[in-house]
Amino acid sequence: MNAGQSGRTPLETVKEYFTALNTEDWELMASVLHPELDLVPSGSRPRTGADKAIAMFQKIFERFPVHADDPTRFICDGTTVVVEITFTGATQDGQELSFDAVDIFDVQDGRICRLSQWFDTAALAATLGG
Repeated sequence: MNAGQSGRTPLETVKEYFTALNTEDWELMASVLHPELDLVPSGSRPRTGADKAIAMFQKIFERFPVHADDPTRFICDGTTVVVEITFTGATQDGQELSFDAVDIFDVQDGRICRLSQWFDTAALAATLGG
């Protein structure tokens, strides 16, 4: 895999994304997201822009102050990286949960330009009582 202008390969970029997400390091997150990122989250409206994606993550983590996205498998094909993930966390009231997800990343010049996230939103809602 070739490194982009940042010096990061697509796989390195995606691994930095998970580090930023799990540590809530929004400066690091801004460095790996393209300013015009296309984000397609499961169960929510698409968003354009790194700033809108970061705002969405921050809002999610208000609801899930305990959280970890554990990447369990990476599949790389050129500038596309597919990641299987196990999310574990707890809500503000201490309700624990865990579910599997798949994220698909498109990376250009060391920055994520498109991210689509896939998980069973109905199962999550049922777990949370909604």
